[in-house]
Amino acid sequence: MTPRPNSPPTVILAGASGYGRHYLRELLHLESTGKIHFAGICEIAPLDSETQRLLGNRPSTPDLPQLLSDTHPDIGIVSTPLHTHLPLARHILTSGAHLLLEKPPTPTLRQWQELVDLSAGAACQVGFQSLGSGAVRRLADLVRRGELGEVTGFGVRGAWSRDDAYYARAPWAGRRTLDGEPVVDGAITNPYAHAVVTALAVDGGDDVSAIELELLRANDIEADDTSCLRLRTDRGTTVVIAVTLCADVEQEPVLVVHGSRGRAELHYTLDRLVLDGVEEVFDHVTPLENLLAHLADPAVPLQSPLAACGGFMRVLEAVRTAAEPVPIDRKWLRRKGNRVVVDGVDDAVVRAADELRTFAELGVPWSVLGRVAEYGVETVVPPEVVARPALHPVRTLGGAVVTGEHPVDHPWHRGIGLALPDVDGVNLWGGRSYRRDRGYVEGELGQVRQAADGTVRWCDSLGAVLLRERREIRRRVVPGGWELTWTSVLSADAEVVLNSPASLGRRGAGYGGWFWRLPDVDPALVRVVAPDGGGTDELNGVVADWLAVVVADPVAPWTAVLSGPRDPWFVRVAQYRGIGSALCWDRPRIVRPGRDLVVEVVMSLHDGVVTPTGQPDVRSKRRWDVMR
Repeated sequence: MTPRPNSPPTVILAGASGYGRHYLRELLHLESTGKIHFAGICEIAPLDSETQRLLGNRPSTPDLPQLLSDTHPDIGIVSTPLHTHLPLARHILTSGAHLLLEKPPTPTLRQWQELVDLSAGAACQVGFQSLGSGAVRRLADLVRRGELGEVTGFGVRGAWSRDDAYYARAPWAGRRTLDGEPVVDGAITNPYAHAVVTALAVDGGDDVSAIELELLRANDIEADDTSCLRLRTDRGTTVVIAVTLCADVEQEPVLVVHGSRGRAELHYTLDRLVLDGVEEVFDHVTPLENLLAHLADPAVPLQSPLAACGGFMRVLEAVRTAAEPVPIDRKWLRRKGNRVVVDGVDDAVVRAADELRTFAELGVPWSVLGRVAEYGVETVVPPEVVARPALHPVRTLGGAVVTGEHPVDHPWHRGIGLALPDVDGVNLWGGRSYRRDRGYVEGELGQVRQAADGTVRWCDSLGAVLLRERREIRRRVVPGGWELTWTSVLSADAEVVLNSPASLGRRGAGYGGWFWRLPDVDPALVRVVAPDGGGTDELNGVVADWLAVVVADPVAPWTAVLSGPRDPWFVRVAQYRGIGSALCWDRPRIVRPGRDLVVEVVMSLHDGVVTPTGQPDVRSKRRWDVMR
C-alpha cells in the first residue's frame, strides 16, 4: 500500500508493553511533527495508567483484524512476544499494509521463509535498531574498501547483567519453548541479536556457515544466558561472539574488527566507532524513520529488510535446534544482590573477542567443552617421534578418557590428530618407514611446525615445507554427549605424493589420515560396528557412512560415533586400539597445487553403552537415532 497523497501514513501498533512502549512514544512524537497519523493499538493485556495516558482517546483492542478493518493503516508495527510474530504479521500483510516487525523476526527458519514469501510487494522492516547507526555504515565501508587491511576476523564481546525480575517479567522470558511453541529467548537470539546481525552487516555477507555454539546457563532458566558463537560468513570471515547476562560489572557490547593494518571497535549501542584509538560518534535513524523514508522515496534502502535476515535466522535456528544449554557448576557462581554472577566471565568475553577463540579454547574453568579436550604439542617427545599438535586427553562429558598417548607398542601414536606416515618419502609420524619389498626400515623423519597464523606446516628433516594445513577443530554439545568436528585442508606448492604401507605393498596397513589412538583398554571390551554389520577388525578397509565404537568398561563405559570421510576406515583393535580414515588405503594420494585435499571427521562421544541396533533397549535406540 502506498500512503494516501497529501496525508501522512496511518500507523497502528500491536503490542504496547515491554519494548512496545518505545514504539508508542516514538509514534506519538512522529505524530506531533505531522509525519504520521497514529490510529490505535492492539493489546491483549489491560492497559496500565501510563499507557492509557499516552494513548489518549485512540482505540485499543485485543482484536488485530478488527483494528486493521477499522483503521486501514499504511503501516502495522508488531512488538509482541516472538512466538506471536507470524500470525500477527500475517494479518497485517494480508490487509495490504507494510510491516515493521520487532526483532527477532520469527522463532524458526521455516516461519521466516513463510513470512518472506507472504511479504512479496510490501515493505517489511525488522527492528534491528543497530543497523540505523552511521557508525555501522562507516565501519562496513572501511572493511569493504580494505582500509583496515586483510581482516582476520570479527570479535564481539558483551557483558550485561540481568536480575531475577528480568526472567520473571513474562511467561516466555528465559524459555526455549512455551506451550509447545518455540520461543528461543536466549542471550544470543534476543538481547544480543544485534551483535549477530551487526557483525553480518559490517561483513557484507548474506549467509553463514560452520556455526559453532557453546550455550551455557547460570540462572535457573531453559535458555542460554552465557554463550559463545563462532561462525563463518559466506565471504569467508570468521566471527566470534562471546556474551553474558551474568557479568560482574556491566559493559556495553563492542564489535572488534581485526585487520592487518588497523583495529576498529564499534560500540553499536552508542553509535560510537573507535579507529586506532580515535573516537567518532555518528547519527542514528530508527527503523520506523527509515521505513517512512523508504515509502516516501523507494530509492532510500531499508536498513534491515526481512528478506535479508537469512544469515541471522540460520544462527537462530542453530540455537533453537541445539542441545539444551549446559548448567554452569555452582562453584563458579555467586549472588550479587538479586542477580547471578559467573566468576571471570567479564574477562572471558573480552579475551574471546580479542583472540577469536571460544570459551572452550580459552580453557575457562566453567566451560564444559573446555574440559573435554586439550589441544597442543606434547611437552615430552619420545625418541623417533615427530612432535605435532593433537588433541589429548579427550574425555566424555562424564570424564572418561577416550585417548591414549605414546603407548609402548607405538610411541608415535597420540590422541586425535592427523597422521601422515609418508609424504614424498618423508616420515611425518614416527618410527620406521615402510618401503616396498624391504619392509620397515630406518628413514627420514620430518618436522611439523605450527605457524604464527595458525596453519600447520609439514616439513622434511631440513625444514623445507612439503604441505600446508589449515586446521579447524569445532566442539558442540549434542543430546547425550558432545561432538567434535576435525577439518584439515592440505595444500602444496608443488606436487606431493602421500603413501601408506598398504599403498606400498603391505596389505591392510592403510593407516594415514585422521587418526585416533584409543586408551589402553582390554580389547575384549571394545566393539566396532558399521551400518551393514561386521565387527571390529573385519571393518578394516570398509567404506561406511558411520562407525560406532562401543567400550563396555565396567567402571566408565562410553560410546563414540564417527562419520564424515568417504575414504575407507582403518580399524585395529586386537593388535592395538586405533581408528582412522585411510587417505591411501591401497594406492597413493597426490596433492597438486591449487587442488586442496580436505580431511573431515565428525565424532560424537557419549557416556554409557549405546546399542546401535536399538535392540533390545528402546531407550538406546532413541539415543542412537539422535546421534545419527
